[in-house]
Amino acid sequence: MKNVFIEVALVFILFAGCSTTYRVNDFSSKGTFFAEFNDSFKTKEVKVTLSNDSTFITSDGAIIISDTLTLYNIVEGKHYLQIALSNIAEITYSKNDYSKASILLKNGDELKAENVNIVHDSINFVEIKSSIMINNIPIDKVKTASYTSRWKGVFSGMKIGFASGSMIGYLQGKTATDYHGETQELSGFLGGAILGIITCGVGGYFIGCPIIYEFNK
Repeated sequence: MKNVFIEVALVFILFAGCSTTYRVNDFSSKGTFFAEFNDSFKTKEVKVTLSNDSTFITSDGAIIISDTLTLYNIVEGKHYLQIALSNIAEITYSKNDYSKASILLKNGDELKAENVNIVHDSINFVEIKSSIMINNIPIDKVKTASYTSRWKGVFSGMKIGFASGSMIGYLQGKTATDYHGETQELSGFLGGAILGIITCGVGGYFIGCPIIYEFNK
């Protein structure tokens, strides 16, 4: 049965590629296509390919507004600060890392900090500020936009794992015999199917399936 596990993994690696492609012609109108795109991509990590085949990845989603693709990237900035303790209302340390904290000032501002160090009557730390960088691209310059669906990868992997694992298990069961000398097709089929579902399901989650939207086609 160990061989079944190995063979199912190999089958998954070789044949488990999956993807779903959507085109404008698949929808009743361009507006519907754009609306479906916005629902799917607004919080995803998105890979964009332009008409000149250059590609880039945006970290925090994309949305189409007025024939313009708007991309969002969260950018972290860091700078050193020193503040008098008398100006601080509360310090809440991270449970997992006491060098990190949330600092509430008496004026109501809340700071996200790391490398926190209290010295005498002041506190030294590195403030972390997150900001969103926006990039706008005319939709007619976009070739494709895609993201990876991990759960679709699970379901696709489980289907492939069941088919390939049960087949391999059945064939191996035909060559194996128990102490009565009887072949083990049924147990091989069931064991191979279970191992295939688990192996390819887990692999499918980590590999995922690309969801692709094609423009101008």
